[in-house]
Amino acid sequence: MTGMSAYLRTFHSFDPPGIWRAVLLNFAAAFAEGAGLLMLLPILSLAGVLGQDSGQKSWLPMLDRLFVSLGISWSIEFALLVFVVLIYIQSQLTLHRDRVSQSLQLRFGDHLRKTLYAAIVRANWSFLTGKYSAELLNTLTTEVQRITTGTYFLLRFFTISILSIAYFSVALWLSTWLTLLALAIGLVLWMLLRGADDAAKQGGMMLSQANRKMFAQIQEFLSAMKLVKIHGEELSSLYRFNREVDQVSNHSMEFQWIRTRVQAVYRVGGAIALAVVSYIALVWFKLPATHFLLLVAIFARMLPQLAEFQSGRQQLLHMLPAFSSWRRLMEACEANQNPEGAACGNVKLMQGITFERLGFSYPESHHRIIIRNLAIPARKTTAIIGVSGSGKTTLLDLLSGLLTPDTGTILIDGAPLHLLPGWQKSIAYIPQETQIQNGTIRDNLNWKNLEPTDAEIKQAILQSALTEFVQGLPKGLETEVGERGVKLSGGEKQRLALARALLRKPQLLILDEATNALDPENHRLVIDSIRALHGNLTVLIVTHKTDELSGLIDGMVQVEQGAVGKWIPFAHKKSTTADKKNWSPLALKCF
Repeated sequence: MTGMSAYLRTFHSFDPPGIWRAVLLNFAAAFAEGAGLLMLLPILSLAGVLGQDSGQKSWLPMLDRLFVSLGISWSIEFALLVFVVLIYIQSQLTLHRDRVSQSLQLRFGDHLRKTLYAAIVRANWSFLTGKYSAELLNTLTTEVQRITTGTYFLLRFFTISILSIAYFSVALWLSTWLTLLALAIGLVLWMLLRGADDAAKQGGMMLSQANRKMFAQIQEFLSAMKLVKIHGEELSSLYRFNREVDQVSNHSMEFQWIRTRVQAVYRVGGAIALAVVSYIALVWFKLPATHFLLLVAIFARMLPQLAEFQSGRQQLLHMLPAFSSWRRLMEACEANQNPEGAACGNVKLMQGITFERLGFSYPESHHRIIIRNLAIPARKTTAIIGVSGSGKTTLLDLLSGLLTPDTGTILIDGAPLHLLPGWQKSIAYIPQETQIQNGTIRDNLNWKNLEPTDAEIKQAILQSALTEFVQGLPKGLETEVGERGVKLSGGEKQRLALARALLRKPQLLILDEATNALDPENHRLVIDSIRALHGNLTVLIVTHKTDELSGLIDGMVQVEQGAVGKWIPFAHKKSTTADKKNWSPLALKCF
């Protein structure tokens, strides 16, 4: 399927009734405009401006007989009244047509954006980690906006086509051969300017690439903003951003130059065509004056519309690369969707989590993880120990359902994890880099929660050691925290994240090195908060060291070079050689 046909099919499938309504309104408005043009003939004749060569007896005999049968005779007053009524009808139809077209255009853009966003949200984690966020943002914003703009020109393209048919119909009735001659000249102009179509499409592709690079530069700066400031690299970042913006501007200007050049050629060519047709009409065909003036008026109105017709066609070709980007990303997301499961509530974790002969490796990577047999008891606090890059995060991603194992099974209270679609609703996850959204403390506590009660919020704040902090704020829960929580300290962010996690009422709480970057006092507050939860829910704490967790954890799991050992009670931290084989690299040979 070509890009244009795919775009048209997508647009048509979006709202067929609305599109057909726009089609009918276009035909009705064009018919009314054509009838209004024809009414100029009897008006001019009845006014005696140009004689009676197109008077009422020779103009539309059937309509003339109809009015006579109704007892109505042609007069200048009646003809003007009919003309005004036709123009009023045409203006109302045009107004309604434009509103329907604008609604179609905007709703189609919203539809593309919402559909793509839904596909991205439902895509699996492995796929999303392989995509650049700048590409996703660019497609959702700039590319969809370009498609929306292109859709406007598609609707204008159709409107102009219908109007042109109406004009040509009237012109053919006035003089068939002159109209065909004008049409032939127009086709010659179109053939001569077809080369600009390829340039428009190529320009659209270059603009899409430039937009992606610009978004990538923005994303790079925002993610490393603090580092840029510390190293004093503002000018370097500004230079790279300005370079990408200039590329976007240059590609946009190149297309505008192509489009305006084509319009200029159409205007000049149209003027020449009008002069040729006028000469032939007067000298060779001896066309009646009223017919000639009306024919000139029709062609004069058609010339700018034909130029707009060609301009709209180029806008569509220029837009197609943006639609192709949307379509490719949409198809990729749909091909990597998470499996749909039956809706259900939170999954209870009463017995424990079991990994049975599990293996996983990343595509095109040497990193892999092996778990021979691991059982994590419920309602216990477990430390996941290992150096950076050993596989701790991969273990958590497998447990949370973000990744699917290549072999083996994960069981939750004996039930396979992939058969528990509500499992992720039962998890609360706190990373080292806490995600705090712009807004108030209450907004952050309400994030993805079903409107917790004041009592639940108060309890979560108490459990996360935030009570004194919140009470000391002038606005309490309504205090603004700033973008990414810039008005909060690291410890305050982590405790706010813990309170937010507890409001989910999880069965499993995961802290992925959530306390590593905290100062001793904030570290103590967070650890004390977690200690207060001991025995009430299953807690996994990912850390490099266990000495500071004494009295908090019940057991530990060692991860080394992708090999995951058994759950060992913390009291038996100094394991035997046999225990160490459960997690050493030698275990890979036993899998």
